[in-house]
Amino acid sequence: MLPRPPHRARLRRNPARCLLLASLLFGIPAAPMAAQAGAGELGPLPNPMRVGDALERVDVLHPRVRQARAQREHARAELKATRAERDVDLSARLEARWIEPNDRIENRSRNDSRASIVARKLLSDFGQSHARESASAQRLEAARMEEELAYARHRIHVLERFFDVLLADLAFARDTEAMAAAFVSKERAEERNQRGQVSDIEVFRLESEYQALRVQRTRALQDQQRARAALAEALNRPDRRVRTVLAPVLPLDLPALPDLDPLLAELDDTSPRLLAKRHHVEAATRELAASRAQRHPRLYAEAESGWWQRDLGGGDRNPFAAGLVLEIPLYEGRRHDSRVGEAVAARHHAEARRGEARIEARNRLRELHDEIRALKVQRDEAAWLMDYRELYIDRARYLYDIEDQADLGDAMVQQSAAAHFNASTEFQLALAYERLALLTGRDELSPFRATDENA
Repeated sequence: MLPRPPHRARLRRNPARCLLLASLLFGIPAAPMAAQAGAGELGPLPNPMRVGDALERVDVLHPRVRQARAQREHARAELKATRAERDVDLSARLEARWIEPNDRIENRSRNDSRASIVARKLLSDFGQSHARESASAQRLEAARMEEELAYARHRIHVLERFFDVLLADLAFARDTEAMAAAFVSKERAEERNQRGQVSDIEVFRLESEYQALRVQRTRALQDQQRARAALAEALNRPDRRVRTVLAPVLPLDLPALPDLDPLLAELDDTSPRLLAKRHHVEAATRELAASRAQRHPRLYAEAESGWWQRDLGGGDRNPFAAGLVLEIPLYEGRRHDSRVGEAVAARHHAEARRGEARIEARNRLRELHDEIRALKVQRDEAAWLMDYRELYIDRARYLYDIEDQADLGDAMVQQSAAAHFNASTEFQLALAYERLALLTGRDELSPFRATDENA
């Protein structure tokens, strides 16, 4: 939220003092500007970085979140403007007039210039202002919820980028071991080829496999670098390097999955996105009421003090006057009906968008619920695969030590692949729970909510 710029003359004198003065006069906090100015002065990222460190550094000044914040500040300014319509309107009126004097007036001067100060305040418009203020308040509440939703979505985005770094490290380790095993197999084949035990075509085949794995390892190294850069961008720290990243303890401690039917039944009252859409519909309804109320009378209090160049000698020149003014709209043509029609169309649009969001939310809830159930089955598969690969590599080491018959390199590659599959399953499951928690508004379904709060 940016404060209003003060007058130019004062800006030339002391910009900092003018910013503080504008903040005090208009109620606009200067802290966000200071926060933006200090955003580039943050220290280095922690090394090593844990998942709690990443979630603690989710930046509210990231462009993903700032867009939603700007919408909220616009809605707040709109509400202030609506409320300001009841403020006193003080104006000065200067008239330079040339007249033809009345024959009955002794003063024959033709200069009838005048100056006056008029104060006017709206006392009541019989519901129109209240409806508009209520609509603005509903839009502000919707914008506030959408800002929180944008922050929560960005938090999940940071979590995704953090997991991408961990998976890129595991993929690099897997591809490095695969390349090393292929290199050993190629070297053995070349030695046996020199003794006439292996054909040239077999040597070329193993060399081709080694070169393909070498390219794959190079791409895995590039994936590591890009994943770290993407995490730094997600943290709004593109100028800082992400070095060592530590994985959480696996398997993750995940909450129990609620039944689908209760989640569907309460979705309208708990989903942050649907609640924001409800506020938009309510705002459109209040705007419609305000449009219909534009035919209502408007009651003002007015006071006027004036000065006249031409003295009429105690005539109808009153230096001060005050009174009540009731304005009653009589005829506006088709303008009123067109305004009401626009408001009706806006409400229908808001209702349709809310209905569409409800359909998308229900379908997404079913999808996430099924995905979590499937990933839990996959989790069991990954656990059994890890146990199998642990035993397999133990046997390979034993046979390699006593008989030199086992292919230890292949066993290590398979174990690294199993570790990557296990971690990928855990991370997909955690992200599915995070998305489910955001969709349903149930914070207790977030696996890392406690970590985030304790960080």
